[in-house]
Amino acid sequence: VAVALLAFTGGLIGVGRLTGTRAALAGVVREAARAAANATTPTQAIRTGHQRAHQVAAGYQLNPDRLQITVDPAGLLRGETLTVTASYQVPLDDLPTMGLLPGQLTLAARQQEPIDPHKSR
Repeated sequence: VAVALLAFTGGLIGVGRLTGTRAALAGVVREAARAAANATTPTQAIRTGHQRAHQVAAGYQLNPDRLQITVDPAGLLRGETLTVTASYQVPLDDLPTMGLLPGQLTLAARQQEPIDPHKSR
């Protein structure tokens, strides 16, 4: 009974960790896309998106070594859509789940931000 209770508790902690990380990752891509869409050049959009993503990830206490960010500025053309995608490897190997959960899971998030068609460049 104690082993089952321990595995159940570990599973609950794992689900909580995945849920919290999923919400954090959504915040990371949302803020990165908003920042990148305000850039004036595609190169600046990529740089700004990455910087903002890492700032927000640090606020959520995400490990930067487990975070992958991609910024696609779509040429940063008026009326187009900029896309930011992120993936994060969530560690689960420290939980007492008796092998019921994998050692890690990779979560992904994507955010699209329209580029203002009336913005001057």
